[in-house]
Amino acid sequence: MKRSDDVFFFTLIDFLVQVFFFGLVLYVLGQSTQANKEREQKEVADQIKKLLDATGVSTITELTDDLTNMAPIDQLKGMADFINRNGGVSAIKNANEVVRDAGGMQNLKAGLMRLKKLEDGLGKPPCLFDVVGEKKVVKPLATVVATDTTIEFQSEGDELRKVLELLNVRFSAVRELSLSDFRRTFSPIIQHKSDCRYTLRFLERTRIVDARDAARFAFYLNIEKP
Repeated sequence: MKRSDDVFFFTLIDFLVQVFFFGLVLYVLGQSTQANKEREQKEVADQIKKLLDATGVSTITELTDDLTNMAPIDQLKGMADFINRNGGVSAIKNANEVVRDAGGMQNLKAGLMRLKKLEDGLGKPPCLFDVVGEKKVVKPLATVVATDTTIEFQSEGDELRKVLELLNVRFSAVRELSLSDFRRTFSPIIQHKSDCRYTLRFLERTRIVDARDAARFAFYLNIEKP
């Protein structure tokens, strides 16, 4: 065999070896890719099965149809925020049971309004009033000045004196009271005058409502700001 034939022969062998090597590499890569695809497909299938089991549907088509009929995603997000702000699904279920037991939302609201009126004494006629024409014009029992911490009577009139006699206290003892003392001192008037409510001319020298709340427990208030 000539030298040129030897060179050609070895060159051909080298080329075939390279072709075989690259073919082997491509085969290995192909097998690896196929294995990854199969593994990913198996994981996806497992996740789909779990989703179907959790939602109680039998096929992905049925699940897709259900999801298509659901509310838009922004509404779903708003609903999720609402549930979280109100203590979760359990708390909302309990609240719904309360509403249902009350006979519905309208009955519940009406009942709460009746309770508030009962607590506030609303609906009771004024104890002191003048009749002008066919209308009752309320007369205040007294004038008080309310601050952040106290309620002070401006003067003792005849009607206030009668009320203090019912409570068995002197005007000097109640002329200026802390908010808690005012409420404690005058709360018994509700039992003494259960069929009506006295009214105070309430000069409010405070931006907070603590004094108002303390007095409103036993009196109607005609509130005046400075």
